Amino acid sequence: MRFQWSIVLLGVAASLASTWAHNLAGVPSSFTTDERLTSAISASVAEEISREFAKYMETGVESPRLKQLGAELRWSHSQKDIFTQSMTELSSADQYFTCTLCRATVKVIARTFTGPDGELTGPDRDANAKKTMLSLCDYFHIQTQNVCSGLFDLNWPILDYVFNETIAEPSSICGMLPISICQLEQEEYNLNLTIVGDIPRESNSDLSEKSDQDLLVLQLTDIHYDPEYKVGSYADCDEPICCRDELPAGASGLGAGYWSDFRNCDTPKHLILNAFEQIKKTHKLDWIYHTGDVPPHNVWSTTKQGNIDMLTEIDGLLTEYFPNVPVYSCLGNHEPHPTNVFGNNEIPAELSIDWLYDHVWSLWKKFLPKEAEVTVRRGGYYTHSPSAGHRIIALNSMDCYLFNWWLFHNGSIVLEQLQWFHDTLLAAEKAGERVHVLSHIPSGDGDCWSDWAREYNRLLARFSKTITGIFNGHTHKDEMNLHYAETGAAVAVSWNGGSLTTFSYKNSNYRLYELHPQTWQVLDHQTWIFNLTEANLQPDVSPNWYKEYEFSQDFTSNTSPAGIDKLLQEMAEKPSVLRKFWRFKVTQADPKLNAGCDDDCLSSTICRLATSNFKDRKRCRELQAILRESLDKEEPDDDGASSLVAYSFSTLLALFCALRYLF
Repeated sequence: MRFQWSIVLLGVAASLASTWAHNLAGVPSSFTTDERLTSAISASVAEEISREFAKYMETGVESPRLKQLGAELRWSHSQKDIFTQSMTELSSADQYFTCTLCRATVKVIARTFTGPDGELTGPDRDANAKKTMLSLCDYFHIQTQNVCSGLFDLNWPILDYVFNETIAEPSSICGMLPISICQLEQEEYNLNLTIVGDIPRESNSDLSEKSDQDLLVLQLTDIHYDPEYKVGSYADCDEPICCRDELPAGASGLGAGYWSDFRNCDTPKHLILNAFEQIKKTHKLDWIYHTGDVPPHNVWSTTKQGNIDMLTEIDGLLTEYFPNVPVYSCLGNHEPHPTNVFGNNEIPAELSIDWLYDHVWSLWKKFLPKEAEVTVRRGGYYTHSPSAGHRIIALNSMDCYLFNWWLFHNGSIVLEQLQWFHDTLLAAEKAGERVHVLSHIPSGDGDCWSDWAREYNRLLARFSKTITGIFNGHTHKDEMNLHYAETGAAVAVSWNGGSLTTFSYKNSNYRLYELHPQTWQVLDHQTWIFNLTEANLQPDVSPNWYKEYEFSQDFTSNTSPAGIDKLLQEMAEKPSVLRKFWRFKVTQADPKLNAGCDDDCLSSTICRLATSNFKDRKRCRELQAILRESLDKEEPDDDGASSLVAYSFSTLLALFCALRYLF
């Protein structure tokens, strides 16, 4: 991203780097000089935008400086990606735009609408706020007016309350974003949990043997059921989710496929029914883990009743297809209305989501004990011992999600559930139980609050001998995360089940785990998929579901934390193994295979595997250094995949057609 004005600023800033660049208020001391300069530029531009835009809203006159800022920022970002990708995966240009506009928007709100001295407070403040936010949205091409208007209507009552009641300085709120140039040191949000017991110094190498008594457990996650999905509809729209509206006149390209679509589309009901039928006839299950996110990605147009209806419908289908199989669920970030926003009993009643907690209890209680009702209806989390010596703990991981606005009100609200998690694990340890943890958002995800992730990881380390399985969703990627203690020991593995939705650019999948009947340790897992390109060529034929891979056959039979750490070392030393993992991670979806995975992509992949707190990347950096050396030594055709030439179904189809034409 190039800005004419910033070239001058960079020149001046570089000449002064030895003085002021190292003394920017609130900027973390770990920042490099480049990060400090970029952060300073972003903060300066945000201040200018907030000041100039407020004048523009008051007078209707665009200043020359505002015109320049608009011209430089308006086309610098991807409208789609900033709403559909994790912030850590955004391009540098999109991260700069997101950070700068976040800062500017917060400043506009703080300056004009917060407190009794706000310039636009009064009886028309809500209307004025909407006008201002929609003008910002339009002026900087953030998203369509339809999306911005819907987001404002759903979220403004909560944001208005948060900005007026937060314990932190509003200017520091954007510092919680997982964008390095945006981060600030924030004493108001520091967490510190008291943990009983010692943190291990040695990696957990416990590993049970396979047997014919092993259990088979299904993980379903991120179904994202879209009742409004229309076959043949517009799949290349500007909004965050497509495949709902008719193709516009003159539109190029194909409409939405029958079995869903790669292009930012969610799951039609007939795909869900097909998947459930496939699982029912193919596998004998002991139980199911359902790790959240039933509603679709229309975050600007959800309704309370719509979410309730979808949760009820999917629960009914699970009961219909698997009548004798227990289903243990946890909440995802798409379950509430508005999306992402959870709170506790300290928030105003009119803004609470007690209705959601009450509803999921009505659905979940058939598999849970009566005593679980208290925590489900209080915060959407619970524990249950389905058999002697075994325990399930389902967390509401929205306590870590950075789009849960209540975190900005008072981050200490998350301590209640973390303390409960600690106490429940401590009791399980004393009882000699083995524990599985269900938590929608992986702690290493960039959108998970790093302070929460730090304390969560301390708990996993402390109880590493008690916890034998952690199951996540959210990322829509078939992956895993290895957790390390502060001592460097590998202590736990989080397994991610991918997603049933194809959003975005992936094949639909589900995952099966083989568990030891006594320890409940994950001994193996397998992922099942179908090729979406192929399936959409034959809409009248059921998709060809097949076992994509089995972990023990393709990677390692040692699924202990120590064994997975050894595997990560092997991936760094042998890039061909890492490339194979990446192909499975993206479910061998044709668009992903066609794009390939270059050295930067491989480096990011190995880093994510070893990251369980976005701000703690020690093991990540070690593995990346080894990987760089391995890639430098690699011959151009070393393993037949050094450039990841992976022929997708669509590529082979095109080749076949060409050969037919020629011969």
